[in-house]
Amino acid sequence: MASKKGGLGATGLDRMFGSRAKASAPAVEEKKEGDTVTELAVKDLVPNPYQPRHTFDPEKMQDLIHSVKESGVIQPLIVRKKGRQYEIVAGERRGRAAKEAGLAKVPVVVRTYDDAAMMEVALVENLQRSDLDPLEEARGIKRMMEALQLTQEEAAKRLGKSRAAVANTLRLLNLPEAAAQLVAEGQLTAGQVRPLLGLEDPEKITELAQQAAAEGWSARAVEEVVNREKQADQKVDYLQQLNDLLGDEAPEKGKNKSKKALKKAQNVYVRGFQDQLTEYLGTRVKIEPAKKENGGRIIIEYYNDDDLERVYDLLKEKDEKPSSSGTPGKFTV
Repeated sequence: MASKKGGLGATGLDRMFGSRAKASAPAVEEKKEGDTVTELAVKDLVPNPYQPRHTFDPEKMQDLIHSVKESGVIQPLIVRKKGRQYEIVAGERRGRAAKEAGLAKVPVVVRTYDDAAMMEVALVENLQRSDLDPLEEARGIKRMMEALQLTQEEAAKRLGKSRAAVANTLRLLNLPEAAAQLVAEGQLTAGQVRPLLGLEDPEKITELAQQAAAEGWSARAVEEVVNREKQADQKVDYLQQLNDLLGDEAPEKGKNKSKKALKKAQNVYVRGFQDQLTEYLGTRVKIEPAKKENGGRIIIEYYNDDDLERVYDLLKEKDEKPSSSGTPGKFTV
């Protein structure tokens, strides 16, 4: 049944599927009361200009083409009239397969959609079928939000998703191009690359993304590596702060204040390593920096001879040896 044109706020899925989007929206191609199936020439069909999907699996397309050659197009395409041609609202793969198979005509249902509805239908149809890669989904959501002037909350309701899910999907658009390409090619999942967005250096993100794809890191492994990178960055920042505090050009009258700041920074830095060692060794560890010179001492407590042997074995472990879960090795001494 045709929908009337109107303002963006009252069109799209609100009119097609009801005023509120549901967690499981009705299938876009459900036959509606009043729909009439007719046939159109394949040459008169053009792709949906709002189609968020840019890649089609070659193997699956060949399977579909073979099926169309054998049995024809069973399920009608949904189209809208645009000038002398018809834009495919839903069913672009079938339309492409029909053209490749040499069909002259295909069954269609002609409906009336405005541009806002076309955009939403194209996105929802692909999301329902899980046909989009994470980057295509993110671009589709962003385009819909910009065109319809939606907030993340409003977009989430229309798509039957949580706001957090929409926000996490949109964050993928911040990936460097090389890392994004690995996701588009299916070498990495959204879950694997999402922790990388916690890093600021695009080159480091790309480097770790390529390494994760090559070595098959799990999402948890990527997260652990990112945490280590952040700790390394914090160490660099700390050393820079020390350099600033101890600079020869520091005014003499601020010397005592600088010493206090330095001592506080040292305590935070040492405490971080102390906590890591305590967690890794499973026993109390105390780090005592020397008061008047560099260095210091590390005190590791043990409870009996067996515990001493356990701690000793942990200290001998190689840092490069991966854990049994397939994640990079933990901190070792």
